[in-house]
Amino acid sequence: MAKIIVHVTDNSEAYMRALLTEVSNAIDDMGNDLQAVARQAAPEKTGNLVKNITVKSSASSGAYQVDLESTAVDPDTGNDYVDRMHNGSYRLGPKSRSKGIASSRIGNFRKKVGPNYLQGSGELAKAGYQSYMEKRINAVNMKYGQ
Repeated sequence: MAKIIVHVTDNSEAYMRALLTEVSNAIDDMGNDLQAVARQAAPEKTGNLVKNITVKSSASSGAYQVDLESTAVDPDTGNDYVDRMHNGSYRLGPKSRSKGIASSRIGNFRKKVGPNYLQGSGELAKAGYQSYMEKRINAVNMKYGQ
């Protein structure tokens, strides 16, 4: 009679650590991509609006999220420039018109320069970002034989 010995190694701790790291890195990538698209899609005259588009990702309470915001002030009037340029109706100047269409590196979407440059990217990107996250998670699963 043959004797069969089976050794089982518990990699669950290493797997969870790798998975959390991969998800966190993917969230950072998606946040940076959203920021890049918002900057490409933002109307531009002086560069003030574009340079003040910031992104911050966090994993508080086990939930991963990305916050994209802009805090620019019109240098001539001191008024909230973001609200006007995001929600207002206006004609694009020559510098804005020359920017072309913003495109996402990983979300697989495109966006025109102008109003709503901060908003709507998430909806446009949902399928592309979901696919990106699935690929990153699948890579970890393959490494650990899941």
